[in-house]
Amino acid sequence: MTHPETPPPPRLGPAADHRAAAEEAAQRRDFDRALRERFRAVLRGMEQRGVLEVRRSRTADETVDDVSAVLPLEVTTELQPAARSFDEVVYGGRAATEDEYRRLEYADRFSAAAPPPAAEPTELTPVETAPRTRRKLPPLPKLLRDPKFWAALATVAVILLLVYGAMQSCGAPNAPKPPPDIPPQPPPSNGDIDRPDIGPGEDSIFSRLPAPLAFGGLQLLIAAALLVWWRARRRGALVGEPRPVEVAANELLAGQAALYRRSRDHDYVAAKLRAATLRRLRPLLGIGADAPPDLLVAAIAARIGADRQLIGNAFFGPVPNADALRVVAAQLEWIETEIG
Repeated sequence: MTHPETPPPPRLGPAADHRAAAEEAAQRRDFDRALRERFRAVLRGMEQRGVLEVRRSRTADETVDDVSAVLPLEVTTELQPAARSFDEVVYGGRAATEDEYRRLEYADRFSAAAPPPAAEPTELTPVETAPRTRRKLPPLPKLLRDPKFWAALATVAVILLLVYGAMQSCGAPNAPKPPPDIPPQPPPSNGDIDRPDIGPGEDSIFSRLPAPLAFGGLQLLIAAALLVWWRARRRGALVGEPRPVEVAANELLAGQAALYRRSRDHDYVAAKLRAATLRRLRPLLGIGADAPPDLLVAAIAARIGADRQLIGNAFFGPVPNADALRVVAAQLEWIETEIG
């Protein structure tokens, strides 16, 4: 579904249209527009003649680099000053001169009688399918997922063990029963030590050690185990490591865009796009970074002749969902193309 305020995506027209616009602007002595349209006519003429590959966008410097790979050196030498003048006029805010336009007009050997452009490829809107999710177990109750609950439970257990150990150590020992009248046994001789009927004792360590020492050692072991478990769950600080390979810029850009899409923070992404657009437009409009929004909207609307409400929504409106983000991105691209 197309939003009614969505501007059409900026595209270069046929070379003949840009050439006619350049000649008409030159007759009006508007050499800024004439230089811009003539350079676009040269680029589109080379694309329509099959000299350069048709691309969605190409900067002036990229045009000269591509031309240097397929055309003779003298053609590249003639286009290099034109590309520099194009960047200074369009992005640097400098006024073009008639000599610059005439040099570019002399170097234009491609826009005249260029064959009609090929049909534009049909753009398909990508449809995002919901990822397949595995069947998940029902979540635990909120109380069991709270680490404070388990810390309190462990603290109570340790306190109970300490109280139990203290009570055991402070209690009075039971009086032993009087031994029966058993005749005294003769002391064992050296031969009794090696008797097979005398085996090892079966009493535990708790009966041999004093109660405070035995139960205190047990509590210390429990506390040490809890401490190891608590420290083992903590994550250390992030450590930066050099990348083992160099990643292409377009792959990094695609990865960052995927992260933005997954975060669904549309306001943050829109703020990044708006800040970058304003950073490029302020020098062209002659407005400082501290200018209020009303002044900025008024300057852009007067420059391109658009509705102020449309400009205000593009730069300062809310972005509740992904569709609104696409509309804002298209509007910002359209505004920057019209000003540039």
